Amino acid sequence: MAWFSSVPIVDVHRDNFESIWPSIIVAIRNSSFVALDAELSGLGPRKNLMLRSFDERYQALREVAKSHSILSLGLSCFKVVKGDNDADDLCAAGKPLGFQVQTYNITLLCNEDYVVEPVALRFLVEHAFDFNKQYSQGVSYYRGVDKVDDKDTCSPRILFSELIVSNVPIILHNGLIDLAFLYQNLYSNLPPKASQFICDMCEMFTGGVLDTKYVADFEVRMVASYLEYVFRSCQRNNARFCHEGKPYITVEFQSFPKDSPFVEYHNCALPKSIINGIPPKAPENVCEQYAAHGHCVKGMQCPKSHVADDILDEEEFKLVARKKRRNQKKRERRRKRSHQGGDDRQQGSQSGEPETKIRCQDNMEDGCHGDGEERNGEDEDDDFEDGEQDISTDVDDRTDKEMSDTVSQDDVSVGEQNKEANSSGQIAQTHDSDVDMSKSADSSESKVLGSVVDNVNGSGINSAGDSPLKPKYAGCHRAGFDAFMTGFAMATFVSQHGRVPSSADIPSIGASFVEFYALEELVNKLYLGGKDVPLQITKSHFSKPSASHREKMKRLGKL
Repeated sequence: MAWFSSVPIVDVHRDNFESIWPSIIVAIRNSSFVALDAELSGLGPRKNLMLRSFDERYQALREVAKSHSILSLGLSCFKVVKGDNDADDLCAAGKPLGFQVQTYNITLLCNEDYVVEPVALRFLVEHAFDFNKQYSQGVSYYRGVDKVDDKDTCSPRILFSELIVSNVPIILHNGLIDLAFLYQNLYSNLPPKASQFICDMCEMFTGGVLDTKYVADFEVRMVASYLEYVFRSCQRNNARFCHEGKPYITVEFQSFPKDSPFVEYHNCALPKSIINGIPPKAPENVCEQYAAHGHCVKGMQCPKSHVADDILDEEEFKLVARKKRRNQKKRERRRKRSHQGGDDRQQGSQSGEPETKIRCQDNMEDGCHGDGEERNGEDEDDDFEDGEQDISTDVDDRTDKEMSDTVSQDDVSVGEQNKEANSSGQIAQTHDSDVDMSKSADSSESKVLGSVVDNVNGSGINSAGDSPLKPKYAGCHRAGFDAFMTGFAMATFVSQHGRVPSSADIPSIGASFVEFYALEELVNKLYLGGKDVPLQITKSHFSKPSASHREKMKRLGKL
């Protein structure tokens, strides 16, 4: 399906972890890539995450990872479905690229003492994170190096080791912080030097690491790059491309029994206006700060909308309005030239001068060629196609300074919304203030175009977005759904920018995914807040991997 109304998320906790374990392992081993996301107990002082020196930034992140924990881990396994993709350039083929998706949300509980920041707690509570469930049913794990007496056959640490051994590409959004926390909590102690950490990453993830925040910000050049915005923009564009015959992706989910107790459905249906191709409506009362950065200092108290569809509708509405103004000015210029040309020709006929000389002079002054035809550059400026990234120039009349602030602010989470109450500048939850969509009922209706799926919490919000009381936020916060949004965004990037060799099969082994779709320019580049260049995960001749990492890799059989 090019569009879907809900996403099934398998809820994994202590009571069902062992029973679901085989399906998770099979999904990882058969996947083309795996998207990850983690909910954290805090990130420490925000200023330390924006230090100019990367070495200093890593040291601060290392200390935070050693003292904090992972509250939940999201995995979304994407497997490419074989199809008729035999064109040299997938972007020009106009054919769908299919994916089968299985998503898991694993609730974790560290069995050691760890720091929990009030700002992080407040954010997660506001987004319906269930701490009672986390403390009562979280899957237990310990941090640091492996214990000698650890004989568990299925645990979060073994699961992370399976990701390493499988060689699948790992997809993250603003992934540096996630990688540091995963390393310290589920792998080994973080090395003392940043260069060693980078070398370890090269050996751990041989399939490659891709950061959707880097791709959205540096390659696609989206207006904003926080996860909810990126996902919703990709989802809307994918539905449009399907109607227009352009390259798009389809998503298939595993079917579950309707009364399955461990499956949750997250509502993410597109508005009817997108599905039916209706022009964007007048802009809602959108919070400009949230639209630009993905967070708002007022948080839940903000009276303006934080819904991604409202933000995108406003951008598209302003885009259409700007095009109308340009076309109107264009017609006025032509009308003036027409009247001026008529007057000049009348004067020329009275004075006996040739008409061709006057017309040529008029063309030179007005920048036209031939009979009033404008220059190509002006036509291109006035008549660009809908949906192109031209909106990034001044789509919502933000200043250049505001747009540059997006790079430095939206990757450090929603701690800004509590900046007034927390003078220490600590930040909340994960590194990116992304908001999930609300949970819906059964997904069987999602196969019907424009179908309505009622929200299970009784709020009256339907899948088409026609709620009489539209909320500021779209729903709750889950690592599993964040992982799916990250993977879906990467899948759409592949369909638009990837290349497929002619007469070749779709790869089923994750390790060949990057090479098969020619994603070498995107792989192993992590987004760095406040920097104009990404962090490249490459081996250095001047640094060696850490000793604990080498021992771990030997036990895993990768050395």
